[in-house]
Amino acid sequence: MGFAFLNNVRRRSRTRAFTLIEAAVTTVIVGVGFVATLELLASGAMATREGAELATAQNLAGNVREAMARVAFADPSQPTHWGPEAGESTAAQFDDVDDFDGWTSPGTPIDGCATPLGSDFAGWTQAVAVTTVSADSVGVALPHGTAAPAARPLSRVTVSVSRHGKAVYSESWLVGYAN
Repeated sequence: MGFAFLNNVRRRSRTRAFTLIEAAVTTVIVGVGFVATLELLASGAMATREGAELATAQNLAGNVREAMARVAFADPSQPTHWGPEAGESTAAQFDDVDDFDGWTSPGTPIDGCATPLGSDFAGWTQAVAVTTVSADSVGVALPHGTAAPAARPLSRVTVSVSRHGKAVYSESWLVGYAN
């Protein structure tokens, strides 16, 4: 009777315990799930960072647009001159749209009042291109300047924003001359 009891105990313990192979398969399954979860978290963090970077770039492009909204289409004293006039070396000094052509933010980008934003935005760059376009076909670029604003009534402004030399965002809009 004692011998039968021991055999019964041994049989029950074998059926309830994990084998080494079962433990290894379970470890692999849990490990694969854990690695997949970590990759998912890393992808989410990257997407969040890229989204924040894009939102910042859109705001910086909007800052240039806002700064340009405060200036005239063409300089009232020199309407046929293209680019910054004498004494205009910073965006805060620009007084007409074509002054911004070829301008790149030095060191730090500007806000909507054309004031540098400071060291929090170091590494960000705003670059502006202003192109005279045909009023009949905005895809056709015309020569810069040398004509009165009425002869070149429409300009396309393109702002490209980059961070540490990598392009992040670009935005274009049209600016028109009105008498």
